[in-house]
Amino acid sequence: MTDASHTTSRLFLAILPFVLSCGGSESKVESTEPTCNIPIAEAGASLNAPVGASITLNGNGSQWCEDYAAHEVTFTWGFERVPADSSVTEADFSENLTSTSNRPTFLPDLAGEYVISLRINDPSHASDPDYLVVTVSSDDLAPLANCGDDGYGRVGLATRLDGSASADPEGAKLAFNWGVSSTPECSRLKTSNIFDQGTATPSIIPDCQGLYVMSLVVDDGIQWSSADYCTIDVRSDNRAPVAEAGSGGALPPCTVNPFTLGGWESHDPDGDALTYSWSVVSAPGGSDAALYGFDDPTRVDPQFTWDVTGEWTFQLQVNDGSQTSSPDIVTYLIGSEDENNSPTANAGGDQTVLVEANCSTSSYVWTCDDCADTIYPLDGTGSSDPDGDTLNYNWSIDGDPLEWVSSTSAVANVILPGGPAVYDTDTTAEYDVTLNVNDCSLDDSDRITLTHICRGIYVLPEIP
Repeated sequence: MTDASHTTSRLFLAILPFVLSCGGSESKVESTEPTCNIPIAEAGASLNAPVGASITLNGNGSQWCEDYAAHEVTFTWGFERVPADSSVTEADFSENLTSTSNRPTFLPDLAGEYVISLRINDPSHASDPDYLVVTVSSDDLAPLANCGDDGYGRVGLATRLDGSASADPEGAKLAFNWGVSSTPECSRLKTSNIFDQGTATPSIIPDCQGLYVMSLVVDDGIQWSSADYCTIDVRSDNRAPVAEAGSGGALPPCTVNPFTLGGWESHDPDGDALTYSWSVVSAPGGSDAALYGFDDPTRVDPQFTWDVTGEWTFQLQVNDGSQTSSPDIVTYLIGSEDENNSPTANAGGDQTVLVEANCSTSSYVWTCDDCADTIYPLDGTGSSDPDGDTLNYNWSIDGDPLEWVSSTSAVANVILPGGPAVYDTDTTAEYDVTLNVNDCSLDDSDRITLTHICRGIYVLPEIP
């Protein structure tokens, strides 16, 4: 090929692209991508609000390419700066209105400035951030608690309270604090027994009949409301049982330890079976709870062991399976042995026992039966103790070893031996009898003379 031919070929190749682009045989390829500007984020105007008020952000003023649908655009909100000690984060944007929403909300927890950024993204580009400042003030008005209307309830059934009418002037979210202010005496319901505490609609289960007073205090994160009160009048088809702890009173210095309490007079108007619960309300000074107590506080008649003398107060409550009675209080004053007074023995005075035996005669000679053995009662019931102590008795006879049926009770029986009888003659024996009584630390004695007479007598035969 000549040099001229080479030059011609190079020229053709150089102008070929221009020829094709100007209507040659090669077709034109058109682009399908939109030619859009970068989106513009608009976070909205700065805001002022009190602490506890819900803040709603608005990014609807943002601009993006009209070739993209709204659901293809993502909003990204963030906290650039929050007050010191604030715990607010992006996670606090309201439920279902997250940081990718165009109108999320959040609840500021402290006064101060919250600097918030907004960025938007379309499928092709991301915007520069736009900022707004939310200034939160502490000029907060106290919320108002509303415990709801007074109502009625039934024993053993859940009763719902309603504090939903409580409000905050700034519309802040409220926290609910319920309490049991007063109950019937028979109830053991406490604030800790409230179900769903912290909500606007908690409930209680009354345990006995009567009037229950409930309280409600709300707070908006800054201030507490005044308490509001409502009552629940609780009724029951079951009538409450009645506890009777006994009459109490002074117990003598020689009181047996342990002594017995008695709730026998407790009763249920419906005839239901009762269970018992005893407790110590107060004890004398110097007593030790490790040393005193009941053998079984669930018995109707428990034994109570005491460690020091003085005033003891006990409480009894009974339950019929549905309701617990009001408590009944009983007080016992246990006397000290230092205050003990001596008892007085009384053996009943000198006494004479006449035993007769039948006699008969033949040829002017008298023959008599023997006087029979005699059981004779000695009565010491006239003995006494000024403190009311229980007395111990001991009977004895000086010198003569007579047989006793009993000698340690107030009424003792001694056996007087029989013997030969002589007609119209008294055979006499005298016995010196001593009665000793003891109350626990002090004692006293009384002596009497018991005269035993054996006499022979003649009884005329009956005439037919």
